[in-house]
Amino acid sequence: MRFNRRRILISLGAFTVGVLASCRDLPKSESDKASVTAKPVSSSSDRLKLIVGLQDNALQETVIASGVLDGLPFDLQWAIIPGPAAQLSALYSKAIDVGLLGDTSLIIEQGRAKTEWTEANIPLQIVALWKNPDPSFRTYVTAVHTSGNIKTLADLRGKKWASNFGGLNYLTYVLSRSKAGLKATDIEPVMLVDGSAAAAAFTSGRADVYSGSLGAIKEDIDSGKSRVLVYGEDLGILGATAFAARNDVIGDADKSKALAEFLTRLRTHWSWFAKNLDVVEKIYVEKRKQTPKRAKYFASVSSAAFVPIDDDLVKRQQRIADILLESGDITKKIDVSVELSRKFNSVTTG
Repeated sequence: MRFNRRRILISLGAFTVGVLASCRDLPKSESDKASVTAKPVSSSSDRLKLIVGLQDNALQETVIASGVLDGLPFDLQWAIIPGPAAQLSALYSKAIDVGLLGDTSLIIEQGRAKTEWTEANIPLQIVALWKNPDPSFRTYVTAVHTSGNIKTLADLRGKKWASNFGGLNYLTYVLSRSKAGLKATDIEPVMLVDGSAAAAAFTSGRADVYSGSLGAIKEDIDSGKSRVLVYGEDLGILGATAFAARNDVIGDADKSKALAEFLTRLRTHWSWFAKNLDVVEKIYVEKRKQTPKRAKYFASVSSAAFVPIDDDLVKRQQRIADILLESGDITKKIDVSVELSRKFNSVTTG
């Protein structure tokens, strides 16, 4: 299955518009696909609205449960849109103000853009990043079936390789393939709409290899059906989740103030999260329909703290961009510093 980025972005754009048109104004969260005004905030036509895109309902549910939204001075609306490509589509179309991506999503986006991104014309910037502060949690993997007789990365030549375009899953695939000395033409890419679809393709046997979140295939790993060939973090991946916003949102005084307020409260939420893992587990069981075992794992691995956007981060991300250029996965030399906004460091990391 050859990957056609234009085709998938067009289909994802249509999907995004459909999701937002059908459920943006629901009064409460009725499903994982709902886009809702976050309680306890009441919606008012004369109040500023900030629309935050998420790829699933996990963060939405724990933020609401933490109570950090009490007295929010603007309307906050969640939009659940699976997959980083769909998040980007929603950002560009102005269906959302803030989108949830992996920390390297904009590297790939900038590296494949037709025009050069500069401080003057930058369309999107990462405004906040967070990850589990415990280095023992390694969350991104390239994995294979135990029965497949694949011993090393070099054995992946000619194999069906499942992942999804954009974000950390895709980067794990690219860096694993690069470390193996393979080009995209040396394997059979199976690029799907999001990480869940890629994991399903792998666990069902429709793909030989999987790159993405460990949690999505953890049951197969725990049972011995599959094994980790390489961890993404061992490939130099930071593995942080990011919020990106359009430049017009960052530059608007009122929207920027609202975004800073939201991030301040999100920081408080992460402190609550770490102290209430038992509550988070129950939320994951009830709201995400996970088994108690999966809920316990995801609660532990999802505990997080904000990462500062500083010179060290810029250097780390620039190395990733240079590797992607060398491997041919982006087409031009880029400056990652333009896509990383330091404007909100004071509220995320102090």
